[in-house]
Amino acid sequence: MTAMRTFVVPIAALCASALMGCSGGDSATDAPAAGTTVATSTVEPTTATPAVESTTATPASEESTATPPEQTPEEAADLVPGGAPFQPSGNEAGNVDPAVFLTEPGKYNFTSPMGNLHCGIWASDGPEGRVGCQAEDGRNPVEGAQCSNAANDKVAIRVTGAGSGSFCTTQGIYVDQNALVLDVGQVLSVDGVVCKSGPDDIIACTAPTGGFTFSRDINYTY
Repeated sequence: MTAMRTFVVPIAALCASALMGCSGGDSATDAPAAGTTVATSTVEPTTATPAVESTTATPASEESTATPPEQTPEEAADLVPGGAPFQPSGNEAGNVDPAVFLTEPGKYNFTSPMGNLHCGIWASDGPEGRVGCQAEDGRNPVEGAQCSNAANDKVAIRVTGAGSGSFCTTQGIYVDQNALVLDVGQVLSVDGVVCKSGPDDIIACTAPTGGFTFSRDINYTY
């Protein structure tokens, strides 16, 4: 019996030791086993990015808002050779005999020296005006009717009771086969109308209600 007790104690001690080991093992079960990957969530701090205002200017519309310069009528003084105005006054004395240019009662006709202009003067106002000219090859006005200079679309200019102006004619209103040439420097004054012949085949006429300077390169009314 004594020998058996001697063995019981160590066995009991071993058992107690084993129990303690088991107890320690229970707490260790919370730890991950070797070789096991545990996912962890890491929350990174977020930094708010301040809004950046655009400094790029919005391009303006490509459509120009600038007002184009207005076209103004050509000044006769800028076009006549030498820059001198070529406009006879209404009371300028003539230096030719009006009777020489009379083509029918109350009507006088003449041409420019080179024959480009055909002109007429009437004693009274009518559709053709008191005075007017038409060109074989004439300059169109800056504003108004634009003529082609074709046989049925000639540039013409006149002074009526309402004033002066340019227009297109399909007929030979101012053409007369018996018309004589009004040479350079000659002035025809009749019935309140004065017409003067100038250099470069220019004809300028003044009537009570207006006037004009006309040639292949000039179309000016006043």
